[in-house]
Order: sequence, then C-alpha cells, then structure tokens
Amino acid sequence: MDRETYKPEVPEWVAEILEKERRQDPLATHGYTKEWEQWKRKYSRKLKYARQNGWTVEEQ
Repeated sequence: MDRETYKPEVPEWVAEILEKERRQDPLATHGYTKEWEQWKRKYSRKLKYARQNGWTVEEQ
C-alpha cells in the first residue's frame, strides 16, 4: 500500500524557521518569537507533520 505523505502548506516565514531548525540554527526564530509561539500553538498538528514529512510554502 503506497500512501502519499502529507506535506502541509505553511507561510513563507514559518518555512524559513523550519529550514533553520533543520540546520540546528540556535537563532531560528529571531525576530518572529511571539508570532512563532502563537503559530505553534494554533497549528501544532500541521507543525508535527511539517517536521516529520517536509512542507510546502503557501502561495500568496
């Protein structure tokens, strides 16, 4: 059974943070700390799958 992996769409600024986290950058959330905390709380499941399976950037 071949299931397609769920890759959530995230805003561009979230994608930048996730990419920095992947590279283990200690300043990944610099400048977005408050927004990041709110986004993580609101979209915890989306964040889980983005970290696990990758992500795509939302088109504006």
